[in-house]
Amino acid sequence: MQADELIMPLRGQGLIRYSDTCMQFLERLDPETWILRVVLKPGADRDEVLGIHAGRLKISVKAPPVDGKANKALCIFLSRSLGIRKKQVWIQRGLQSRNKDLIVSGVAGTVFNALKHVQ
Repeated sequence: MQADELIMPLRGQGLIRYSDTCMQFLERLDPETWILRVVLKPGADRDEVLGIHAGRLKISVKAPPVDGKANKALCIFLSRSLGIRKKQVWIQRGLQSRNKDLIVSGVAGTVFNALKHVQ
């Protein structure tokens, strides 16, 4: 792995740096495929990364947790943030839970660099 740290903008707190040692929410499967562990907060005011919670990346989405709308909004938010197509992000585990494991494929380089631009 080539990245040393992840820099993420958090609501009202400026930039927060996370070193590789606390990146429990990210696991590399191969050079372009990752498992991203997420805690989802549906029904929020806006789509955003909130930080780290219990070893997972906490993300809020506006969509309600009804009929898979929040899951779909999460995948769309991540694909846009990472600059990849929607079909390159899918939920592997946790369809009906707030704790989700997502597969992110086709990310050249590291997800760390792509996540720097999440807003």
